[in-house]
Amino acid sequence: MNAGKTLSEAAARLAAAGVDEAELNAQWLLSDALGVPRLNLLADPSLTVSAAALRKFKKGLALKEQGLPLAYILGWQDFRDIRIKVDKRVLVPRPETEELAGLAAAFLKTRKGPLSAMDYGSGSGAIGFWLAKEFPGLRLKSVEKSARALACAAENAAALGLAARVEFIRASTLETIAGTVDLIVSNPPYIPTGVIPGLAPEVLSEPRMSLDGGGDGLDVARMLAALAPSKLKKGGALIMELGGYQAKTLLAAMPASIWKEKRTHKDLNGIKRFAFARIG
Repeated sequence: MNAGKTLSEAAARLAAAGVDEAELNAQWLLSDALGVPRLNLLADPSLTVSAAALRKFKKGLALKEQGLPLAYILGWQDFRDIRIKVDKRVLVPRPETEELAGLAAAFLKTRKGPLSAMDYGSGSGAIGFWLAKEFPGLRLKSVEKSARALACAAENAAALGLAARVEFIRASTLETIAGTVDLIVSNPPYIPTGVIPGLAPEVLSEPRMSLDGGGDGLDVARMLAALAPSKLKKGGALIMELGGYQAKTLLAAMPASIWKEKRTHKDLNGIKRFAFARIG
């Protein structure tokens, strides 16, 4: 079998199973099975697919047909310019979360002196670790409710050479976390509980704890908004990724006597997805 024929047959198989972006998924799976860059497959369709590579590829295809996220099958997800290990312990980082990290970096650039940040609900650690790479002096608190997710984050920090600058904290609220930071950044669970049963199989493969935000999706976000002022340094900020209407709703309920600057930011699709608030 050559790569071109293998990809053609696999893409048709995934499409028949209702998999979105069937061709792209097939390319990534074959790239992984062969151990070659994805673009090499497109440049040379005559590339030979060995029997061992074909077995690995078919195993990946079967998992994809079952609704498993591509990142879980590959075992990693690129996040901006770093590669993060992901598996069933953690949510797969989305492109919107890369935008969230960019907003966080833009704020940190306005701060003077030693920098500190908290990645709340850190999951794989993607947001915080990318920030730590961008700001070599940054001290990071990686906070997670899930012990399994926190273990995954610790593995990623070690692989990226960041463990010495990261404090791993298992907590389900900000109340128990000591000290203050310049920035709290979070991609909290924000899907309303009632919506979850209707989500795509790929999403339902991810940890429910990382998805379920309560009745209106804002349970965790409200906790962060209420408790963040006591955990932020003067002029510090809280930045969150939320669902479409939620950022505006949350910011409206945050008291102006505490929060001196409140605004939403649109994602690349024009949705007001990000909530930014700064204390005086």
